[in-house]
Amino acid sequence: MKPFCPLIVFCLLIAVVAPSHAEEPPPWKGNLEFSYVETSGNTSSQTLVAAGKAERAFVDSKLSGEVKALYGESHGVASDKSWFATLKYDKNITELTYAFLSETVERNTLKGIEIRYISMLGLGHYFVKTTTDTLKGEAGAGYTRENPIAPLDDRGFPSARLFGGYTHAFTEKTRFEQTVEYLPNLKEARDYLMNEETAFITNLMGNLAFKISYAVYYDHLPPPGFKKTDSLFKTALLYTF
Repeated sequence: MKPFCPLIVFCLLIAVVAPSHAEEPPPWKGNLEFSYVETSGNTSSQTLVAAGKAERAFVDSKLSGEVKALYGESHGVASDKSWFATLKYDKNITELTYAFLSETVERNTLKGIEIRYISMLGLGHYFVKTTTDTLKGEAGAGYTRENPIAPLDDRGFPSARLFGGYTHAFTEKTRFEQTVEYLPNLKEARDYLMNEETAFITNLMGNLAFKISYAVYYDHLPPPGFKKTDSLFKTALLYTF
């Protein structure tokens, strides 16, 4: 594996964005998320989730990023430990169509992944874009570099990405979100990832919001000894900015 590949992608993103700074763009906007769950009695477990999203729109483009970290213990033993980060640049082609370049890095040793890099280039399109409903899809191709935990060998392969996202605003302060993502290995048909999240978000007061969500992460060909499916149900507080 060549660890400098993500750095190259990041530099390309910055190089593309830099010319847009001629006009002062709107400030960054996004949210910070925090969730903590503890159980006791017949079982004893603690789970902590911290995440953040941010984006900045320019005249005809957008730069966005997302990070998430999860740590869980059961009876004093680590049961979940993972993090991921994504950087994405969108360049408008028309009012509803855009090109994108993205880099994702993730680590989940308890699921057999020491580190994984996913680099993607593709197109996105808004099929519906109104004040209350947004439906968009993305399709891209790129390369995945994966370091499973020892003694498994590192590997790299061409990959693709299909993504769908839907948002419905019930009111100005309450909305529903649904996303689905499919990431196949183009060299091995049986090897693919699927990620899905359903979320309901409502404003509490000021910059504070409440989020309840359910996510499923599926790896059809995980490292030997690991399960295919992971799910996460959580309630969280959001601070928006």
